[in-house]
Amino acid sequence: MIKKALLIAIAITLVVMAGGGAYLYSVVNRDIDEQFAGTCTQLELNGSGEDIELDRERGFAYLSVFDRKAGVGPGQILRLDLNSLELQAVNALTTEPEHMHPHGISLYIDEAGERSLIMINHPEDRENGQDTIERFVEYSPGNYRYVESFSDPLITRANDLVATGPREFYVAQDTGQGTGVTVTDLVYFDGENYSVVADDIESGGGINVSADNTTLYVAETNGNAVRAFSRNSDGTVAVTQRIDVGTAPDNISVAEDGTLLVGAHSNVAALVMHFIMGSDSPSQVVRVDTSATPPTVDEIYLNAGEELSAGSGAVQYGNKLLIGSITDKKILVCEFD
Repeated sequence: MIKKALLIAIAITLVVMAGGGAYLYSVVNRDIDEQFAGTCTQLELNGSGEDIELDRERGFAYLSVFDRKAGVGPGQILRLDLNSLELQAVNALTTEPEHMHPHGISLYIDEAGERSLIMINHPEDRENGQDTIERFVEYSPGNYRYVESFSDPLITRANDLVATGPREFYVAQDTGQGTGVTVTDLVYFDGENYSVVADDIESGGGINVSADNTTLYVAETNGNAVRAFSRNSDGTVAVTQRIDVGTAPDNISVAEDGTLLVGAHSNVAALVMHFIMGSDSPSQVVRVDTSATPPTVDEIYLNAGEELSAGSGAVQYGNKLLIGSITDKKILVCEFD
């Protein structure tokens, strides 16, 4: 995600040098119609909670936390007990791999209730190193231990992933390999082998799967769309829908009613300037109902960035809405009216 933004930044810099600075300023600083039907409070963290995964049965939320603005220091997977009157983020991992630079996370619960937490782990040198996928298993409610790592040359720019089994997952990648590549691969691991199941994703910002494990959802950040795929028994996929969401989508969560909560960037120019200068960037959450004909897209949260900049995704638990960020060292804990 950040690499893509930096590429856009180069283009914008050229526009500024060519005399387009006034236009750029107006685009970045345009007024937005803020909205949320409720109230929000901030929960401070020691890094940004870029991805949030919900264990709805237990009422736990897991946060992928890392100081992404500085790009240094160990990351963590933190747990929130959403049934507690006072939320407190605690470490969910008792054993970890040697290096922790977490990004997308996903929780898989099998029929016996056994839980596996899968995490993207970036190398220190992301341009030249190899991404790994880490697997943790639960040994007591909310506590996980590290068990194994996965990697493959097909996984080059992992951005998010979704587990479809205890050792099976899809990986969405944010950029392709090579100069000028505008589409990315969707990679599947079946527990033994890796394969590319789609090669035309317009930057995979987020990914998730339906509750019955049959439909895959991929956020195409550069395409302002969410694509739905049906899953075949061998893990291959077929496109069933491509939904224009009218904004640049990021992480996806599946609500209890089957609708999608999509974190989004309503102003990509402001997001770029946020990475460069630290200025505010709007945070947005939209709800996508894929079962409607045609599918509906409703905005449920929008803020110019004072509450939370560069919002990346959201999960809903009862009346609570949690919103994470790419860079801000906090999450929003919102309550619907």
